[in-house]
Amino acid sequence: MAPACDAEADEEGTLYVALFEDFPKAVEPVVRLIEEAWDLHDVRIRLDGRSVMSRINFYVALLCYRRSLDAPDPVTYCLRQSAKVGADGGCPDRSCLSHCQFICSRCVGVSRDRAAGPVPIQLMELARHAEVDWCPNLHIEKATA
Repeated sequence: MAPACDAEADEEGTLYVALFEDFPKAVEPVVRLIEEAWDLHDVRIRLDGRSVMSRINFYVALLCYRRSLDAPDPVTYCLRQSAKVGADGGCPDRSCLSHCQFICSRCVGVSRDRAAGPVPIQLMELARHAEVDWCPNLHIEKATA
């Protein structure tokens, strides 16, 4: 399924590597590969050198991104999804910090106190934990000095 693949061996055994250089443009084969390998225990996913800690979170975010590609406007799609999560989670009465459903419910914990660090950096950390930091639809303003 992958445009490039390799097999490597180490003291733990053989490691089969699938490389997707055009990710996330090639979302469909990545989704299919994860589904096919779902029951395998030692599956590891890496994005730009970073290990994905939660395969299920990554997979669900990947499916969301795939659905956004069918929407006339991906930004509006993401806004609708985050609005559903916000309505269900009872977001506090403050301006929305993120328009991504996977960090929407988590952003309640973002501190606006200066000692906590810039809000965009906190949001990117939440995005990493939610395994959605790779998504082209994720727009977080850059931290200013």
